[in-house]
Amino acid sequence: MKRKAYAVFSLLLFLLGAACFSIANVSGSAEYVAAAEGQSVYRLDVAQTRGGIYDCQLRPLVGEKRKWVAAVAPTIEAIGALEKATGGKYRQRLALALEDGKPFLMELERSLENPCIDLFSVPERYGENQLAPHVIGYLDSMGSGVSGIELAMNDVLESHTGKATVYYQVDALGHVVAGGDRQVADTLRESRGGVALTLDSDLQRAVEEAAVPLEKGAVVVTEVPNCEIRALISLPTYSPIDLGAAAENPDGPLVNRAFCAYAPGSVFKLVGAAAKLESGGNAQESYECTGVVNAGGMLFHCFDGMAHGKLDLKGALEHSCNCYFINSGRSLGGQNILNMAYNLGLGAEQEFGRGLFSEAGELPEAASLENARALANFSFGQGELTVTPVQMCAVVNAIASGGAYCSPKLIAGTVNSELRLTETQSIADRSLRAMSASTAEILKSGMEGAVKEGTAKPGAPKNCKAGVKTGTAQTGVYEGKEELLHFWYCGYVCDETGPRYCITVLRESTADDLGATAKVFRTVAEALGKSMAEER
Repeated sequence: MKRKAYAVFSLLLFLLGAACFSIANVSGSAEYVAAAEGQSVYRLDVAQTRGGIYDCQLRPLVGEKRKWVAAVAPTIEAIGALEKATGGKYRQRLALALEDGKPFLMELERSLENPCIDLFSVPERYGENQLAPHVIGYLDSMGSGVSGIELAMNDVLESHTGKATVYYQVDALGHVVAGGDRQVADTLRESRGGVALTLDSDLQRAVEEAAVPLEKGAVVVTEVPNCEIRALISLPTYSPIDLGAAAENPDGPLVNRAFCAYAPGSVFKLVGAAAKLESGGNAQESYECTGVVNAGGMLFHCFDGMAHGKLDLKGALEHSCNCYFINSGRSLGGQNILNMAYNLGLGAEQEFGRGLFSEAGELPEAASLENARALANFSFGQGELTVTPVQMCAVVNAIASGGAYCSPKLIAGTVNSELRLTETQSIADRSLRAMSASTAEILKSGMEGAVKEGTAKPGAPKNCKAGVKTGTAQTGVYEGKEELLHFWYCGYVCDETGPRYCITVLRESTADDLGATAKVFRTVAEALGKSMAEER
């Protein structure tokens, strides 16, 4: 019995010795040392940023405002420096941080130097008065793009992610080891790379201020001849740092109205006029407007039943004569007008980036235009017809550039961390000769006449030459007894060489415009006129 007990005891001693040897062996291994060191390191994530978004001159549209973020090892010296820098404002918080002993972050209003504090200049993605929010878009809670350029170029912006992290030596309780080393990993500079847009910050800001009287609508400005979008505004606007308020607003401020389709009314007469001339029509041929015309047994009127008398094409554009264009549409037939509309980019969505599209709008089927009433409505911009403000800006751009159509452009290219631009071209870009230069000249003559003595006279700028086509579109929607209407101003402004910028102004769904659309066009045009003068 004793012998058996000794044997068991000996076995236990052997196993205990083997275990001690194993522990000693593992404790001395590189793997265990690394693991132990890893457990004594505290990682403090300071900030993570994504790629920048820039205007056409590589000025930042996001992240322009920066804040100071301090990563703090809570020593008496560091806490004292913060107490002094913040004027005692956060005394209780700093006292608790010192007692806790763990590294922490703190935003500061100004820079400071202390060997226990690492200070970082961190960009704030959006500002309270964020420029071009409908173009820029916004992010979800995980930092990925949800709308606008943030969504369309999400992969590019994420590829330029920057981070700032500080690693501290801490004890088993997570307290910073006195005199211990710390390491800073800062790649925030990488987020300087990103995307460049065609927008011009100065023009965007000026147009946003000018557009306020619209209340609900859109303004688009493009540059001739390549149709780069220099400013794009949708109203009502919103702040990307308060999306909750925007989501609750019944006027839908998150909707980009510049990309939405509306009945165009008389601005569509530019398309019918171009179709007439390209089909061999005579611009000097006169028509007697009596203020009313019969089409398929229905009477169509000019505005307020006004009889314009004898008009040629130029006069019809200047005074926006419905009867003239209904008569012209009869002669042309619906297909010729449709062909010109297609050539000018109507009826097709515009892609500006992955997931970023403007609406296609709607053009009627050719078969439906065999009905005299439908053709009459179509000829002056009503019926089964919708267009977007961006599309109409491209129509005017084609006229202003001598008849060459170019699809609107919003993305100029990509930018690396050294702010070097690599220009890119969308596969969706389209260009063609939509009309002859002589046709474009006749249309410009009519548009410039409308500013001097026609329907666009209230929107005439004082410091530059302009051409405009106005429009008032019926919606069939009533507020009480009054029908809500869409009001349009589509035109261009000139420098000493000719048309330089195109402007489309839309005021959406109001019974009485009270001159707001004209005022906005005039203000934007004069801002552009001032900008062009300063370039000389």
